[in-house]
Amino acid sequence: MEHLSFEQLSQIDIVDFLATIDIHPQKAKGIEFSYFSPLPDHRADQPTFIVDRKRNRWRETTSRQSGTLFDLVVQLYNCTISELREMLRKGHRSVSQHDAADDIDPAGDITILETRPIHSAFLDRYLWSRRIALSVAHFFCLEACYTRAGQAYHALAFRCDSGGYELYTQRHHYRISHNSPTHIIRQSHSIAVFRDVFDLLTFATIFASPVQGLPDFLVLNAPVPFHAVGALIKSYRYKHLFLPNDPAGLAFSNLAIASQEGCHDHRTLYQGYATLNDWVCRIGTTHLLPGINGS
Repeated sequence: MEHLSFEQLSQIDIVDFLATIDIHPQKAKGIEFSYFSPLPDHRADQPTFIVDRKRNRWRETTSRQSGTLFDLVVQLYNCTISELREMLRKGHRSVSQHDAADDIDPAGDITILETRPIHSAFLDRYLWSRRIALSVAHFFCLEACYTRAGQAYHALAFRCDSGGYELYTQRHHYRISHNSPTHIIRQSHSIAVFRDVFDLLTFATIFASPVQGLPDFLVLNAPVPFHAVGALIKSYRYKHLFLPNDPAGLAFSNLAIASQEGCHDHRTLYQGYATLNDWVCRIGTTHLLPGINGS
């Protein structure tokens, strides 16, 4: 298998990588993109973190730190250079950040009027197109009625623990604040971790009924770093990781394995595909990620 080297990591576009972990610029001017600083112990009220996209380097104007994506990853994931080297040694392969990026539409002036059990036929058709059993989706999700620009719409809704929602239609994905992971407790000694709800629904469709034999679940609902949820999953005996085949998924999985016992990275199950759901929807087709089908 191909391993993710330091050289390959340095070639990943920093702006695109930050997008995969749900960090977006406050403003952009030419080749410079300005962010609230993602670095630990830095102020988050002014855009002091600057990325020069042409040089693919960053600088922090308050602390005067600077560096490459390699230097940034070391700080974001709170690891040493040797720990990062071990992460990369264990990595399965290099995947472009575009392959599994979280494509979020601006929520704008969306107002959720109500949520209710799923009953719209077009949502059932959408779920079927994603190879999701309707009984599974009805167990874990709701239907949201919402307005935008004075028009009424319906979407698949998945609730965050903080009270926000992830809304999905066939063409759009909206993130309605307040956002956080979703922890579904079933009193199990095992937990399965996913990036978004479609991978959870795929897992439940493939491996068990929605009410029997399932572990606890953690749906991140965004590409959050491992240290943000590490304490939550530490209490479980077995941790099953079904994250996307992208740089954030690679970093999360390998840091989890390096720091906690009982972690199992299942991304090889859908090697060559962006996510678990992508594998189920496209298995047997030629829609593989670059470099996997010999191209």
